[in-house]
Amino acid sequence: MVDKNILVGRVEQIEKHLRKIAAYRRMSLEEFLRDEKTQDIVEYNLFQIVNHFIDIIQHIVVDEEYGFPQTAYEAAQILADKKILTAKDLEIFKNMIGFRNVVGHDYIEINKKTVYDILTTGEKEIKRVLSRISEKIL
Repeated sequence: MVDKNILVGRVEQIEKHLRKIAAYRRMSLEEFLRDEKTQDIVEYNLFQIVNHFIDIIQHIVVDEEYGFPQTAYEAAQILADKKILTAKDLEIFKNMIGFRNVVGHDYIEINKKTVYDILTTGEKEIKRVLSRISEKIL
């Protein structure tokens, strides 16, 4: 059985990180691209949001005894198979993991316009997936 206190804590952390970057959504793309400090703040908070999502998804899969996924992608797929995530949610989540991997592992140069796009339009998708998980589990 899922420890709802852990999930609620992670949801609260995601909401906290969303609040931290909210003010930067008002910046124009040009302002954002000129401000490396803002870029770092936004990237860090988005990175943390994805980490909390991964924790949530892995907790659900393991606690509900759906399996022992080796990767976050696998955990997300399991939740999609169990109808906790929709196909659209799964796509969003996989994109989030990909972004996290780029930021966290420095695989390639981070496209700052992509970061800006996530900042300005991604909140809706983040909240959509979070809401879906909360509805099904909490």
